Amino acid sequence: MHLLIDVGNTRIKWRLVDSEYDSSEVSHYGLLEDLSRFIKTITTHKIRVLLAAVNQTDDLKKLLADNNFKEVVIVHSKLAQAGLRNSYANPERMGVDRWLAMIAAFAEVTREHKVQGIIVVDAGSALTIDIVSALGEHLGGYIVPGLLMAQQALYANTERVIQYNEASADSDQYDKYKKLGNNTIQCVEYGVINQMLALVKQVKDEYINHQVFFTGGDGELLAESLKAGTVDRDLVLKGLWQVRN
Repeated sequence: MHLLIDVGNTRIKWRLVDSEYDSSEVSHYGLLEDLSRFIKTITTHKIRVLLAAVNQTDDLKKLLADNNFKEVVIVHSKLAQAGLRNSYANPERMGVDRWLAMIAAFAEVTREHKVQGIIVVDAGSALTIDIVSALGEHLGGYIVPGLLMAQQALYANTERVIQYNEASADSDQYDKYKKLGNNTIQCVEYGVINQMLALVKQVKDEYINHQVFFTGGDGELLAESLKAGTVDRDLVLKGLWQVRN
């Protein structure tokens, strides 16, 4: 049995898998204390942990060390794995979340017998875009600030962009990119969203025969706005399952 753990910059995602990964089951989301409570409900000495952590804190290390797991494996990006080849000269410097998301997305198109490349868009704290050829070659990618990070940077570093207590536009978040802002919050939010959408669209248009996968907290927003791609918030967990051996 495996406990798959994906530790991001703001939250933790995890899933307990026995012999087969079941996509119909719901993954768990939360903070370290939520994961701690979950661990108390399982028989740890029978469980192997697979950990993908872009933010591995001392508290997390202690939690895993103190709970008598069968094994704890910290997963890192590699030069070649699961049919993919990394473009980085120093593969271990690539965020493991990006690497695992690519592995999972490539496994999906391979399983469907689609001979085409993929574009993986991870819209979390940062927006990352990675392109993989039909042969599994990572061609490269982009990293830019994500939605919240870009907004906070404007509010923090630009004197005339002040975060007033003004209401945002409306509840239909998927149509925001079509609108012009009429107060500071709207102007910042819509501007940042348009920047993100423009970059994703540019890559999508350049690699027209590639299948697009969206993950991360704002992945659904981008996918719905562009009316394209597959949304899968659990790509990193699925990637962990792919590299479990």
